[in-house]
Amino acid sequence: MLSSILQVDLLDEPEVNTESFCEIEGYYDSKDRIIYLHLRGLLDTHTLLIEYDKFVEKQDCKDFLSVWAHMRDKYARALLVLFHISHVIILTHPTHTFDYSYVHLFRAMDNVRQKVSPQLSDVLSCIYSLPKDWVLNVRPCSPRVLFYFETCPAVFQDTVTMANIKKLEHSLEDQIYHVLRKNRIVTNISSNSLFAIPANEEFVYVHTGMTESRDILGYMARKLIQSCKVSSGGSTSRSLASQDSNIQIDDTENEIRSFRSFLQQHVNLAFVRGFDDNVGRHSVPAYFEIPSVTMFCEVANKVYDYFIHGTDKELLTLHSLLDTDVKFSKSRCSKVLPRALQAYQENLPQHYTRAYHETKLAHAMAVFEMHARGPLFEEFSEKLQAECEKHWRSGRQMCEVLSLTGNPCTNPIHRGGSEGAGGGEQAEQRDSDNDLPIREHCSGVRYICACNCGRCQGSREDPFSLRQANYDYFQILAKQCGCAQLESIQFPVFQPSTHNYRPAQLFSTKRKDSFSHGESPTPQGNTQACSLGVNTTDGTFYSQSATTSETSEDVLKLSSKTSLTPSDAHKVVIEVSDSDAENAKEKSLVRQPSTTEYLPGMLHTESPAGLLPQFSSWSLVCLGPSSLYSHNLGLQHQAGVLPTSAFLLPWDVTVRLEHQKERGSLWPTIGDHGTHGYCPRGKNFQNMNTIRGRKSKGGKEVGVEYECPRGHRFMASAPDKVLKATGNGIVKDSGNKVTSSTVDMPLYFPCPCRQTKPLIAQLMRIHVVTPKAPVHVTLNPRVQPGPPPCPIFVTGCDEPIKLSQSAYWVLRLPYPLIRIYSLCYI
Repeated sequence: MLSSILQVDLLDEPEVNTESFCEIEGYYDSKDRIIYLHLRGLLDTHTLLIEYDKFVEKQDCKDFLSVWAHMRDKYARALLVLFHISHVIILTHPTHTFDYSYVHLFRAMDNVRQKVSPQLSDVLSCIYSLPKDWVLNVRPCSPRVLFYFETCPAVFQDTVTMANIKKLEHSLEDQIYHVLRKNRIVTNISSNSLFAIPANEEFVYVHTGMTESRDILGYMARKLIQSCKVSSGGSTSRSLASQDSNIQIDDTENEIRSFRSFLQQHVNLAFVRGFDDNVGRHSVPAYFEIPSVTMFCEVANKVYDYFIHGTDKELLTLHSLLDTDVKFSKSRCSKVLPRALQAYQENLPQHYTRAYHETKLAHAMAVFEMHARGPLFEEFSEKLQAECEKHWRSGRQMCEVLSLTGNPCTNPIHRGGSEGAGGGEQAEQRDSDNDLPIREHCSGVRYICACNCGRCQGSREDPFSLRQANYDYFQILAKQCGCAQLESIQFPVFQPSTHNYRPAQLFSTKRKDSFSHGESPTPQGNTQACSLGVNTTDGTFYSQSATTSETSEDVLKLSSKTSLTPSDAHKVVIEVSDSDAENAKEKSLVRQPSTTEYLPGMLHTESPAGLLPQFSSWSLVCLGPSSLYSHNLGLQHQAGVLPTSAFLLPWDVTVRLEHQKERGSLWPTIGDHGTHGYCPRGKNFQNMNTIRGRKSKGGKEVGVEYECPRGHRFMASAPDKVLKATGNGIVKDSGNKVTSSTVDMPLYFPCPCRQTKPLIAQLMRIHVVTPKAPVHVTLNPRVQPGPPPCPIFVTGCDEPIKLSQSAYWVLRLPYPLIRIYSLCYI
C-alpha cells in the first residue's frame, strides 16, 4: 500500500527496538510536504513471528493470555504516539470485515489519553515556540482515521462498474460509524475523542486489485509457469513481458479508482482548511495546526519518549485496561477460592494425618478446577494449597510417627518420644518446634500379648521403640506372672564401665557369624522365614534363619565330621570323648565387648564386632521339668492357645553312642560278659555294639508357636499348616517337618481365628521339651525377616545355648521382626 503511494521500497525486515518491541518508520516527501509514518509492532504478523520468543523470555508470566496483554500494551503505547502527532491515520485490515477487537483497544487508549493529558501538556510546554493551543490540546488536531481493507469478495473484483464496490464501502462506513458511536469512541466534539471520522466524506477504501505479496520467489515461479502454458492454438498465451506490463496496471488499478487518489483528497483538504469533524447543533471550532518539519520532529521525540518509556501511574493503567482476560480469570478464581477452601474445611476432625489432609486437598482442588478459569488458575491453585496447608498446620496436625507395627501416633504434633519406625512431620527441625508440648507417642491401638513363658497374657500399648516392644513390657508382665523367678538364660548385653557411655557410630565391620550377601539362598527363595532343624553331628537343636545353608562356619565345622545316609536323617550321633581332649582345642582370640559404646537396636550379622545392645530382645526360660507337658492333656497352663492346637509335636530321634577310636575293638572287654553274654529269654545274643555301637531312642517335643494381635496362639505342624489334634488329643503329625534343615518356617502366618480378612500372626515362641536320654540339646536361633540383603538376627552368644535335660524350655523371639529389620539394618 505504501509502496504504491510513495513509489519507493521501504525496509523489508527492519529490526524493532528490543525494549519497546515497536518501530515507527518515517519517510518525508519534500515535494508534497508530507511525512509518512509506518508502525511496526508485535501485533503485526511478521514482527510477531520474529520477536515473540524474545518477548516471552522477558516476561514473568509465561502463559499466552498474560503475554498477549503485555504485547497489546506495547503496541497501544506506540499507537498513542501516532494519535498525538498525526493528522491522518490509516488503519488497515487484511480482509473486507471490520475487526471489532479495535473497539476495546480504542476505549482503553482514549481513557489513558484523557488521564495523561496534563502530564503530556507539561512535557510539551518545554518546547520553544510551540503554539499554546497545541500545548493545551497536546496534539496538532484530532486525527482523522481512514479504514483500508486489503481484499474484497471475489464477485466484486471483475465488475465493469464500481457501483457494487461503492455500496460495499458505504455499508462498511455505516457499520463502523454506528459501532464507534455506540461505544462513545467517536463523539460530536472531535477534540474530546481519540480520533474523528469525516461526516460528509468517504473514509473506507476497499482494495479490488491483486494482493501484494513479499514472496518474490513464489511470485516469479507462478508467473514463469503461466508464461510457459500453451493455449489451444499451439502458441503461448502471453509473453512474460506483456504480463509484466499488465501487472503494473493491475497493481496501480486505474486512474478513476485508486487508494492514492482516495488519500489525496483528505491531504488536500488538510492543506486548504484543515479538518472540522465536529457535528451537532452547538458546534465548537476545531483546532488544526500544520507544523514545520523541525517542530514536528522535536514534538515527535518528546511524545515518543513519554509514551514508550514513561512510568507515570496514569500511563501504567493502560496495561490493566487491556488485560481483560487476566482480570476475568482473577475475578473468577477469587470467587471460587473460598468455595474450594470451604470444601476442604468441611467435616474435618480435630487432628488428622497428612494422608487425610492430602485427600481433602484433592477434593478441594477438584472443586476449584471445576469452576476456575483463565491464566491465573495456577497462581490461585497454589494459593489454595498454601491456605489448606496453613489450616492443617495451625493446631490440627497429627504427630504421625509410626509405631513398630506401622500405626501412626494420634497425638497432636509434639516433641519427645522415640523415633518409632519413621514417618511423622518433624523430619526437619523448625523454629516453631520449641513451642510444641512434650509427650510420649500413642497410637491408641492395644494388643494382647503373652509373657515370656506364655502362661500369662496382658494388654499392651502399641510400641514405638525396641525397648518398649521387647523389654519393658515383658519385664512388667514377668513380675505379674512370676516367670521372672524361673530359670533363664541371660543373653549378652552392654555393661557400661563409665557414666558417659553413648551409642556407637555404626560402621561396616561384620561379626564373625555373618553371612555374605552373595552366598547360597534358601530353597524357597525370597521368603521371610525361620528354619528349624537338628544338628546331625552333636545332637544340637537349633533355630536358624532362611539363609542358613552349609555356609556358616559352625555348620561347616560340624558337618565335616559325619555324613549320614537318608535313613539316618533324624538320628543323633553322640561321640564319647575325653574331656581333656575337648579342653585341649585351641581357642581363637575374641574381641572383648565395648564398655563405653553400646549398639543401638538389635544384634544381627551385619552389626560391628565388639558392640552389644543395652538390653536383650530375646528370652529363654525354663518352665520346669519335662513332666509339665502331657501328651494327652497338651498345654494346660498356656493362656490363649487355641484348644485344637494346644499340643506339641512329638519328635523321636535315634541316638547312637560311639566310643573313641582307641576303644574301637570288636571284642567285648572284661566285665561286659555279664551284661551282654547272657540272654535271659534263651535267644542267641547278637552283639550290635561290635558293628554300630549302642542305640537308643530319645523322645522330644517341639512346638512352633504363632501369636496374633488379639492374643490368639496356635502351633504349626508344617510351614503351611496349622496343628490340629483329634478330639482325644492325639497328634498325628510329627516334628520332622518343622525341624528339618531344608524347610523354612514362615515368620508370619494367617491366624485361624476368623475366615474373612484374617489377622496375621507372628512366630513368637519355640517350645522344646528335652528328653531324659543323655542327649545335649542346644539352641542357636538365627532369624532373617526378609530376603537378602536382609541381615540375620542373632542372640549374641558365641556358642549354641545348651539346654538342660528333661526340662521344658520356651524361647521367645523379638517383636515385631519386620519393623525391627527396617530399624536395625543400616
